[in-house]
Order: sequence, then structure tokens, then C-alpha cells
Amino acid sequence: MSVAPESALPVAAAVPVEAVPVAAMPVAALPTQGPMDSVPLLDAVTAGILMSVNSFTIKQRVKWWEALSGGCCEQANTYDIFDEANGAHLFIAQEISEDCARCFCAPHHSVKVEFRLVNNPQRQWNKGAEYPVVMTFERGGCCSNKPCVACYACNDSCKEEMYLQAGEVTRDVETVGITPQTIGMADQPGCGGYCTPSLNLLQRSTAGDDKGSFQPIAKVEGPCIFGGCSELCCSSEFKVSSLDEAEYKTDAKKQLGDLATITKKKPRSFKACAREMFTDSDVFTVTYKEGVGLTPQQKATMMGSVLLMDYMLFEQDNGMCESKNQSLYITLFDCYCCGVTVPCQIELNGNNGGG
Repeated sequence: MSVAPESALPVAAAVPVEAVPVAAMPVAALPTQGPMDSVPLLDAVTAGILMSVNSFTIKQRVKWWEALSGGCCEQANTYDIFDEANGAHLFIAQEISEDCARCFCAPHHSVKVEFRLVNNPQRQWNKGAEYPVVMTFERGGCCSNKPCVACYACNDSCKEEMYLQAGEVTRDVETVGITPQTIGMADQPGCGGYCTPSLNLLQRSTAGDDKGSFQPIAKVEGPCIFGGCSELCCSSEFKVSSLDEAEYKTDAKKQLGDLATITKKKPRSFKACAREMFTDSDVFTVTYKEGVGLTPQQKATMMGSVLLMDYMLFEQDNGMCESKNQSLYITLFDCYCCGVTVPCQIELNGNNGGG
């Protein structure tokens, strides 16, 4: 496989997209043709949205019981996904996980996240409405097939990975892996990218239920230093670069950003600053490069990598300030090394209880 930054990615020839009955579509008119996937598995409406939108905003909701309890009451994550251009609410991504695993193992627990189609031009969602599940994100954790996921990424049992399935998946949350529904997947390179948090993304190229049915498509690479108080003044940028088979096998660094850019946004208001300081609620944008021939399922896989990066890197603590053992810990920033996130903190302990 050979991928050039300015040329279309290797996909099947462009074919017409079947008619999509979306009368109030808030994004640009759905295209009648474009680059299509070799093995199309997404429904027509979802594929049409992904094809026509080139920039998404992903907002993680604040969970108040979790915030007020200092993280002791860990709640399932919910993400709202919008069209960056006009703010139209397109998807809701809802975590499904076991309560005990989430409370005692988070953020290293097994999760399933269901992407539900909202497609609401009013920029809001109806709490009582039933929205169809169009994609399912799966990630194995320390209670399933990844017992050492929080350790250095030295072998497969320590490495993060995710599978993005088309439609709804009814199996147990602890059971993850490739199925005929899998449209894309991600895994970590050797040693997790060393001092660069990295993910290799693979796309489905043929029908089947093994890794041989997939080929490398992109590498996501982020900064070594991120998080903590640095989030108040700096955004964290993750570059999504084209990746071929040879580069995938050698764990080559790319950092070109020729396919897309994922940005963990810094706060722009006092309210947003307070959310950053006292919760783990985050805001991301995914901006795809135009003219490189990304297909709907390739875009979806890159969107799924945002959720995996969030669990890997930004769910480690409950904001910048943490109280434990009669001390206040302020996280200045987090440092990434071989799959492990190490916080750089200041401890304030009241002069060891002496006043």
C-alpha cells in the first residue's frame, strides 16, 4: 500500500450514494458521489453525514455526581458530536460499562460506546426520544483481555486497542474483537510510541473476521506533555498522518498531519476553565483534510480514535486539583512515556499538619 499526502487514498471507485430521506439535514446537501469504502458497512444516512462534514466538535458532558464526589462516584461518559461549521447536533456517544469495573478500574476498564444518530437541526436533543445506534466503539480493559493495560506498552496485553463496529453490538462489554461488522480498528505501536502518544489506525479492506482483512490507513500522534494546568492555556494537537504497510511494521514516526488534525481544546471562558479544573470533561475537534479522498468509514475510525485517546490520556484524574491523604495535589502537566501517563504535581500539605 502506498499513500501520498495529496492524492486520494486507495478505495473503491466513486459510486452514487443511495438516496437519504433527511428532510431537515442541517449540514451541507448530501453529495451524490465521492470516495466510497471497499466494504461499505455503515448505513446510508451516517455515511452521508460523514462524507459531507469535514470538521466535528466532540463535547464530553459534565457528570455532576462524579464532579461533586471528587471522582469517587465514577459515571459513564457521554459525548455530544456537532458539525463544527454550524453547531448542528449530529450524534450522541454513550458509554456502556459495568458499574464495579468503572468505579474501581476507571479509566482502564472495558467500555462500549454507542454512537446514536441525532441529526437535529435545532442543536439540541430530545431526552425521551429513541435514537438509532449507527456505530459501536469497543475497548478491552484490565478486567477482560488487557490485564496490564495501565502498564508500559511492551506487549499485546499492555497495549491499548479499539474496534469500531457498524450498527449495534449486543454482546457483553468484556468481549471485544473483530467481527464481520468491524469497519476499523486501532492499536498502539511498539512501546506505545515511546515519548509520543501514538495509535495506528486500520481500515477494513476485504470481508472477513481476522486482522488480515484490514490494512493500515493512518497514525495518530500527540504531544509528550499535555493535561493538568497546561490545559488552561494550551490546546493539545494530535496529527493524523497517512500510514502504509511498511511503516506500520517498522513503527515509523510520521507527524505529518496530512489526513486530519485532532485538537483537545483549551477553555475560552471562565465557566470552561472551571470545568477543566474540577472535572474530566473535555472538548475535542476533528478536522479532516480536504482533497485526500477520505471515505466515510475512514473518517469514522479517526473519530473513534478520539474516544480512545480520551480514555488513555485525559481520564487519568478528576481535573487539575485533587485532595487525598490530607494533602492537596495540583497537577501541572502530564508526561507520556511508553504507554504510561506520569503526572507532574505539586503537593500542598499544610506544613505536615503543623499549621
